[in-house]
Amino acid sequence: MTRTRLLSRMRIHLWKVHRAWMIKRIKAGVASKGSNPIVLRLLRDLVTGDFIPGYKEYKRSQYEMLKPTLDIIAKHMPPPVLTAWKVVDNLAEKIFR
Repeated sequence: MTRTRLLSRMRIHLWKVHRAWMIKRIKAGVASKGSNPIVLRLLRDLVTGDFIPGYKEYKRSQYEMLKPTLDIIAKHMPPPVLTAWKVVDNLAEKIFR
């Protein structure tokens, strides 16, 4: 049996029999990387203008983690994004009290 075929069969077995363990491993890997999909989605929503309709998805801690960074890079934002950020920043003070 070739190495590729063996690895393929092992992967199929892992997903079939040890699904919960595989999912836990993937989540642990993402967490150790420091990637935060919620923050990335918040940034995407800010740029596309979709933040205000979906603000209920975000938590205070997520916003507070992102706010200092956005305050620093605000002077480099294009005008529409800067306007959206100012609106979101003002709303967040009322929403996340």
